[in-house]
Amino acid sequence: MAKNSMIFVCNNCGYESPKWLGQCPSCQEWNSLEEVEPKIDLSILTPQREMLEVVEVKKIPLKKTEKISSNFGELDRVLGGGVLKSEVILMSGEPGVGKSTLLLQVAGKFKGRTIYVSAEESVDQVALRAHRVVKENLGKINLISAFEINSIIKKLRSEKPDLVIIDSIQTIFDAEARGLPGGIAQIKAVASKLVKYAKKEDVVLILVGQITKEGYIAGPKLLEHLVDVVLQFEGDDKHGFRMLRCFKNRFGPTYEVGLFEMGANGMVEVTNPALYFMENTEKPRAGITPGVIVEGNRVLIVEVQALSVRTYFSLPKRVVEGISRTKLEVITAIISKYTKFNLGDKDVYINIAGGLKIKEAMLDLPLALAILSSASEKSLPANLVAYGEVSLTGQIRYTSRYANLEKEIKRLGYKSFKNEYTGIDHISALTRIFK
Repeated sequence: MAKNSMIFVCNNCGYESPKWLGQCPSCQEWNSLEEVEPKIDLSILTPQREMLEVVEVKKIPLKKTEKISSNFGELDRVLGGGVLKSEVILMSGEPGVGKSTLLLQVAGKFKGRTIYVSAEESVDQVALRAHRVVKENLGKINLISAFEINSIIKKLRSEKPDLVIIDSIQTIFDAEARGLPGGIAQIKAVASKLVKYAKKEDVVLILVGQITKEGYIAGPKLLEHLVDVVLQFEGDDKHGFRMLRCFKNRFGPTYEVGLFEMGANGMVEVTNPALYFMENTEKPRAGITPGVIVEGNRVLIVEVQALSVRTYFSLPKRVVEGISRTKLEVITAIISKYTKFNLGDKDVYINIAGGLKIKEAMLDLPLALAILSSASEKSLPANLVAYGEVSLTGQIRYTSRYANLEKEIKRLGYKSFKNEYTGIDHISALTRIFK
């Protein structure tokens, strides 16, 4: 084939270019373009000779679909009640976060025949982990260590499983496709064949995907379009806490989250998150303010920690853990403008206990209260929980769902800042609390 018939495709986002480029113009990734020979199917250019039929929607009978429980309450919550036959799920996460551990436990609890296909580890390595985290249900898990997709699908068809786990999609290759495993051509070919197999055989298919250094799912966006559900498993190196988020779900909601804790015997479901995000103490502490965030239908109370000290540098430090640095800079600027506290000569350090990473706007008020508490060395009551968004004008805004939040705060045994300090609708009013 002539040289000019070759194209270059970005392994990260799928951008196509007629020539090689050092940086992808679409996703700005460096050295991600791979040379690919386009395979054109000339049959698509020929006139259609099939007799097409138009069907009215009301004449199409609805098939009764029943959710199959994974026997993991937190996973079922995220999936909208369980999994469906022929459903394809993509689960991604950073290396070591616990994807393989969780899926092994799912395979052990799943009602039906399961096959775990490992393309990264040998069967002995996977079995060693399975003996530790599954134990009593070891007889339900069947392992395959393979890399070539056609031989894998051939074996799966003969075994007829109900659940198939592929770990991971980036390490499996198709001998008929170009490129190395993990490349865009390979992932397209492998994923397409696996999805076609799952839909035809009514098999629940879970694909494990890798995460790039930017925190996105490795491979082309086509991979996310092909599957029915996209899950991301998040965690923190310093804590055993894990959070499972859903970014796409064709058969359920996308706003729910699942909470787990990594233990010696695998993943344990977290039923009372307050025990993990709050320190059990009744003594008030300066610089500590509990806040409220909403994940799906779940209300979580988290501990916002602040430390304000005099700086010895011309430019004060703003150090954060769990929120964006921009958020802290905005809140400190609002405090300096509308209260008596000048933070221009102080370093401010913020931490969200438990290793959570939060983008919730309702955490603005507890963040401001924690900073003011540390700066004034005066503490609020230990069981006082705050929430609210602070505008650039210093106005405190409460969410329209505040009635449900107040009810949940009371149920958990806390008091609401909104009820205890009535009439405070501007951040300048906080001055009298910490004067």
